[in-house]
Amino acid sequence: MSCWRRTTVLRIPAICLGFTFWWEWHEFLDRHEEDFDWSPGHFASAICDSYSHEDYDKHLGRKGRGYDDWDALDMGLYPGVVQSVPGPFLDYFLEEICPLSPEENTYNESDCVRLLTQEEKEKYLPLYLKLFPEFTLERMGDVHYCRYEWYDGTDAFYFY
Repeated sequence: MSCWRRTTVLRIPAICLGFTFWWEWHEFLDRHEEDFDWSPGHFASAICDSYSHEDYDKHLGRKGRGYDDWDALDMGLYPGVVQSVPGPFLDYFLEEICPLSPEENTYNESDCVRLLTQEEKEKYLPLYLKLFPEFTLERMGDVHYCRYEWYDGTDAFYFY
């Protein structure tokens, strides 16, 4: 049964983690499948997308091909797809409230995206070092705090 939920994550685009191609990203996800979970205290691929297949194909002049493993990931915004954001994303789940009670549900009014504070960067850096030993405190600037409410019978909102 579907319900409203509030999800709070630390989010970083895959390209900021050193991934260049879709095949690299998928290989990484497959390698860590046993470690990842969409619950607090775990990493997982984001349950949102960065742009629609249709817009991506339209931009590249393709007809309905969808993502191809050899397509490069791109931090840029595609012309004519202004609302797109870089993706795919790796999320670290901080909190998941499901179901969200009617008293707690603000229907997206309390959604929040922000940069991490210096203290948060230092606190969460060890989590990223476990997966990416070369990760630095400076690169924590690419990690954003995202809290959003969504109805799990639909796609989750994407924020970055």
